[in-house]
Amino acid sequence: MAKQDYRRIHSEEDGEETPSQDFGSRYWVYASFARHSIINVVVFAFGILLGVFLTKSRSSGVGDHYSQYSLVPSPAFEAISTDPLRLSHHDLEGHGHASPYQGFPTPETTAKWMELMDGYSIRVPSTSLDTLNLKSIPLNDDSGDVWVSMNVYHHLHCLDSIRHQVAGVQCAKPQGSLDQYFPPHIDHCIETLRRRLICQPDLGVRAIAWNPEKAGVAFANNTVDSACVNWDAIQDWTKRHSFTEEDKLVTRPDGQIYIGPRTPPARCGQ
Repeated sequence: MAKQDYRRIHSEEDGEETPSQDFGSRYWVYASFARHSIINVVVFAFGILLGVFLTKSRSSGVGDHYSQYSLVPSPAFEAISTDPLRLSHHDLEGHGHASPYQGFPTPETTAKWMELMDGYSIRVPSTSLDTLNLKSIPLNDDSGDVWVSMNVYHHLHCLDSIRHQVAGVQCAKPQGSLDQYFPPHIDHCIETLRRRLICQPDLGVRAIAWNPEKAGVAFANNTVDSACVNWDAIQDWTKRHSFTEEDKLVTRPDGQIYIGPRTPPARCGQ
């Protein structure tokens, strides 16, 4: 059978198809294909960039609720990025229940406070301080780590010192000088905590209601929530990075091993 040759059927209005007309048709086909290809490439590239950005945002170490911390970098960011907590004012201020940190400074409660401050001294890579433009004492194990301490542990130490001062435990008895009635270290601690409270304030609000049992008496609703970091996560991170004087990791400028660091006990009456 002879090979069939199919051709377009022209109408009388079509006339003859010229080479220039055929070239124009192919040009628009190619142009349309190129245009759609470029659009697809741009959309694909944008999708990749968006995915990378979202991935980095989730793993950056600081969630949206903790953006205030991003102003000053910290090696501990990786701890606050996990398991943020939402606690009520009732829970935060200990209404209706006692904690092991409350009460007169007995050996038991003091031990709990010292445990709370476990990790007063930690080790971090020296490079983690570059963005802060800080230098710190290097450790002598050739790790490149340096000795630092987080502010929060100083604040806890101050609070513990005030606790002892109020109880009058391990404090100088007031006699003579006004400084012994209001010791300089306690004054420093109170001022430090005052400044910190207004530096990173809890901006959660408490609703006010009328007391149904006492006419004309208003009271605050203590069930309001606050966004909190997970302290257990921070302590876990701190303990993994902590060291003590038994590790002998700090060398003095004269070449002798530094006796320390130690978690400072409460200081009052000084």
